[in-house]
Amino acid sequence: FRVAVGLTLFAWLLPLRAGTLTLVADYWCPFNCQPESDDPGFMIEVADRIFGRAGYTVIYLTRPWSRAIKEVESGQYTALVGTGRKEVSNLVFPKRYLAMARHTFFTQSDSTWQYRDDDSLSDIRLGVIDDYSYGDLNDRYILPHRADRQRLMILNGQNVLGRFLEMLGLKRIDAFVEEEAVMRYYLSQSRNPTTLRKAGVASSEPLFIAFSPADPNAQRYADILDNGLRALRESGELDQLADKYHIVLNNPRD
Repeated sequence: FRVAVGLTLFAWLLPLRAGTLTLVADYWCPFNCQPESDDPGFMIEVADRIFGRAGYTVIYLTRPWSRAIKEVESGQYTALVGTGRKEVSNLVFPKRYLAMARHTFFTQSDSTWQYRDDDSLSDIRLGVIDDYSYGDLNDRYILPHRADRQRLMILNGQNVLGRFLEMLGLKRIDAFVEEEAVMRYYLSQSRNPTTLRKAGVASSEPLFIAFSPADPNAQRYADILDNGLRALRESGELDQLADKYHIVLNNPRD
């Protein structure tokens, strides 16, 4: 920290009792990447700096998304990384979000389909990940048509993006939805990158680290994260981490 910032933060840097926080999510780089690596992801590095300075040890694990939600809800793990409020509204959320997601439609490069509104989705078979909110696309379109396999291909588990690309090439789906920065990162790391076409944005939403309602310290953790995010922004560290992972910040609210 800059000295002026650090001097004002001793109150939240000194915890009543330090311990271990376990954060879980599915692999969603650059927001959260490979555990125990030098580049574990933007949100993981933010959490590690904030809670580390408050005296806590942060452990980060990857799980399929649906499983991660259930394990945090039950109190098996401390927090869920990269969630929107609509996905798991029963978790304990901080006031500040860490980044903004742009949930974008991707097609093959020769496709002419373009997202105009939800009615235009009736023209295609769409690939989505189970229990993702995609902003409010889940409520608007996915849940009402969940049983319709002519409209939706719903996947779960690991390497979903790779499976979507394969299905796109085999014409088993016409498009899929993914966060724009996540898709860009995935393609940049691919040995045989596929040329995709952006076909419109389904929605945008703030992304949070949210805490288990079964944990009695959940609100305390949320407050530490809020204060820590303000400090990282004031010190310039938040922008530095965002630049490292090529994430565009939208100036999280006070």
